[in-house]
Parts: sequence; C-alpha cells; structure tokens
Amino acid sequence: MTAMTAMALPPRRVVIFDVGGVVAESPIVAIRLFCQQRQLADLNRFLFSSSAWHRLERAQMAFRDFPEAALKECQERGVQDGINLGLEGWRELLQIIRGVANLRPVMLQAIQRLRQHGFVVAALTNNFAEAKDPSAAAALARFRSLFDHFIESSASKMRKPETGFYQLALDTIGCKAHEAIFLDDIGKNLKPAAAMGIHTILVENNHPEQYLEALEKLQGLVNLQLTDLAAKL
Repeated sequence: MTAMTAMALPPRRVVIFDVGGVVAESPIVAIRLFCQQRQLADLNRFLFSSSAWHRLERAQMAFRDFPEAALKECQERGVQDGINLGLEGWRELLQIIRGVANLRPVMLQAIQRLRQHGFVVAALTNNFAEAKDPSAAAALARFRSLFDHFIESSASKMRKPETGFYQLALDTIGCKAHEAIFLDDIGKNLKPAAAMGIHTILVENNHPEQYLEALEKLQGLVNLQLTDLAAKL
C-alpha cells in the first residue's frame, strides 16, 4: 500500500488488532487460572514488568531459556509466588501460554468483512520467535494472510507499549494516526496509541463473551455490520 493510497483513505479506514485477548483467547486469563489452581498470586503483574519476558517478546532470548531467567528474576526481585512456582512450574506455565491460540470466529468474520469493505486491517502483537514444525508454520502463514499487515515484536525488536512500535505500525501501513482504530486487551498498551491520535478500544475478557462489547464499539465507529451476531450486540 503506497503513501498516496493511504492519503486517499477516509478517516478511520484502518483497523489494527492485537492478537491474544482480541482475535484469539486471552493468555492473561490462562495465566490467571493457572495461578489460581496452584493458589498463587496472579503472575501477570510480574510478567508485565519482567525484563526476561520483554526480552523474549523481542526475540532477544531463546524460548527454552525463559523459565530459568524468569525464576532468577523472581529471586532477585523477591517475587515469592514466582519463586514458589519453581523451574518446572515456569516451564509448565510457558507451555500453557504457548498453547493459547484458540481463535475467535466472530473476530475472524469481522476482519474478513472489514477487508471486503475496503478497510486496511493489520495485526500488532507482542509475540515470540520460536522454531515451528511445517504444519504449525503453515497454520501461522494462513493466519497472517488474514491481515494486510502483520507487525510483531519478535521481528521488530520493539514491543507494546513502546511508542516506536506504534509508529512502526503506522509507517508500515502507510497511514496517519487519526485514520486508525486500535483494539487491545491491555489498557497500558492503548495509552501511547491514544496519545499519538489513534482511536483506541479496550477489549475486556472478564467473562467469556465480554470481548463482544468491543466489537460493538468497533461496528459503531466503522458504521458496518461486522458479524452475523450484530443483531444481538
């Protein structure tokens, strides 16, 4: 997409989706449930500020090295529940995070309809770089093809909520901030985008279908029925 094309787009003709917690089920919820089952405090708070986690998302650390690095960081910071989890527990938790990839059909339908009606659709995600078998690689390629642009932390060495990551997205898409709508399930990730002039929508996941409220807001902004559930939203 050229800059000239982007300039021709009416306001808010670009929609940027986070993946986990928006297009797919939330890893945050999976982590919270994992901790509850083991009577541990929610480790999401630790992960949000963990330097090891941030390095993993920037592909500055091998996937296999994260559990040991996370445990060491917990020991250094005095995060007792992370210490109590132990090395094997961290390995188990990472596998659970890795396995949270259940896509939400309603969101996939919304993406398809946006593109059919001329919207530019992008993904902006904090993710991991890891070796995949051929079948997994093929599935990932199919998923990426749903979007016009797929911008990821593991490839760019930047991550949300770094301002440069959002600017990279705008530059890659070829649009201005005021032309874009961004959906994410973490408020901290939305603040820098909003400060840049991007219209933001918080996707909440406190109960299984709460994310549909964000989809309703998106439908109002784009003035388009995005799913067959629209009449119920």
